[in-house]
Amino acid sequence: MYLLACLCTSGAAWAGRPCEEAAPNVEATIKATQMAERTLEKLDALPDQLVLIGRAGQDLSTYGLDYSHMAFAVRQADGGWSVVHELNTCGTAQSALYEQGMVDFFSDTPFKYQAGIWRVQAAVQERLLRAINGKTAKRLHEAKYNMLAYPFSTKYQNSNAWVLEVLAYGLANEDEVATRTDAQAWLKTAGFVPTTLTIDAMTRLGARISRANIAFDDHPDELRWNGKINTVTVASVIGFLGKTAKACADARCAEETVTLEP
Repeated sequence: MYLLACLCTSGAAWAGRPCEEAAPNVEATIKATQMAERTLEKLDALPDQLVLIGRAGQDLSTYGLDYSHMAFAVRQADGGWSVVHELNTCGTAQSALYEQGMVDFFSDTPFKYQAGIWRVQAAVQERLLRAINGKTAKRLHEAKYNMLAYPFSTKYQNSNAWVLEVLAYGLANEDEVATRTDAQAWLKTAGFVPTTLTIDAMTRLGARISRANIAFDDHPDELRWNGKINTVTVASVIGFLGKTAKACADARCAEETVTLEP
């Protein structure tokens, strides 16, 4: 599978942080700043306190996917915006939660300077902000990272799965979601459908040996043996929200797109 072949041979990842300090790339810094400015203009025009934001860090167009990584964009008390998300730590099998500025969000030399913004209803925003500002979002984070984590196992987590599980807290009834087990049970009942990737055995073996942040032992045997790897992508999150009553701020869960022309 090309996706895993790419991941095995390059430093690119669906979400991550550089391992070493590198000399600033002037062109990349300018583009990240311009992209951040355009995104902030779009966000400032919205009435929201929190939105979902996706970036095209890696080229996943072969699989019909526009975005590789999702985060929460949160309006601060001074009117500015920060990005809250899970990031893989330096290509290891670990992750952490980060709060970044918008320039930092686009500073990982993405495949394409494009962002998607999705609005959720005000009541959902309130619960999500409570989770992020309190202990719930941290409690729903698993530090053991797997880029292709199975969405109904608590063994690992990828960045998009963290967003999804926090969303489960925001969408569920009060006191219904307190742990990752609760979140995944609610998501299954609510009809979340992961993205299915077809990955043959040799590709899986090569990826597992060469990359610390890829594992398959959390996937059910009956799926794995047939090369069917289910995981959480930006597309699967948005698809779920679009079918979930009272989730999105509009009936279609419409995307606000921000791009930086080449």
